[in-house]
Amino acid sequence: MKKALMLLATTSCLSAPAIAADTDPYEYCNDILAQGVFDNYNRTMNFNSKVALKKWLCSSDESSSNAGGNLKFSVMKIFSLGGGGGNVKSWKRQHCEGSDYEYEGSGSSHVLIQQANDTIVNAWSSCMKEVKRDNLVCYAKETDDSLLMTVDLEYGIGNIENVEINSTNLTALTSEPTRIRPGEKRIRYQKDNERREGYFDLNGEADYIDVSCSYTIPKKPVAENNEGACEVFRLQALSDGMISPRDYQHYRDNAMVPLFDNRTGHLAGYYRCSRFNEY
Repeated sequence: MKKALMLLATTSCLSAPAIAADTDPYEYCNDILAQGVFDNYNRTMNFNSKVALKKWLCSSDESSSNAGGNLKFSVMKIFSLGGGGGNVKSWKRQHCEGSDYEYEGSGSSHVLIQQANDTIVNAWSSCMKEVKRDNLVCYAKETDDSLLMTVDLEYGIGNIENVEINSTNLTALTSEPTRIRPGEKRIRYQKDNERREGYFDLNGEADYIDVSCSYTIPKKPVAENNEGACEVFRLQALSDGMISPRDYQHYRDNAMVPLFDNRTGHLAGYYRCSRFNEY
């Protein structure tokens, strides 16, 4: 699985220069993140990974997809019995609702990054630097009480001078630079209002060209109501051999769903279906 995942990441990055001029780099490279999160979900059935994948699938622009066609069909199957049928557009009309559509571009990147491991995030960042003319990318990882913003500049372009950073709903907890060298620069922020999205925008000059990156920190994604979601989850766990037929019948009869360890994917217990969206 790891070899297959790295192959996708490598292929995506190597083919990056073929991106259309009007295609959003975030949309183009997000397939790498989605593949990594999807593989993690298959291993652990972590519900937060599932929520992130739905936001990506519902908000993505079909015209800008890179190599994610088959991936999108695979992701569709974890939300609906029988895979949903039809194409992605028809599936969206049937299953996407409410805030599912509000995670475009870097907003989608953000929710996926929170569920992806460092190897996947690095592959995504490399793809972004390949497809962006200025070889600059920014993204954030959430911690318990703050955001760690990474500004990643490819070597060879020179230092970024006269850096100007504008942000909305974010307060810097560490100093914001006025000059950035190639490599990674990290700045810690606090989100002022968790119920609103945040926005980060950096502009500067490097080797006589203007460089910039912008990034949206969306509201924390929540699962929309989905009739039959518990049964889909139980059947998927049964189909993947993560629970036995006897376990499945017991959970179904008692309106419960299995709970899996977020790290190992091993069965760790169960909980009421009424609390399904909390895990």
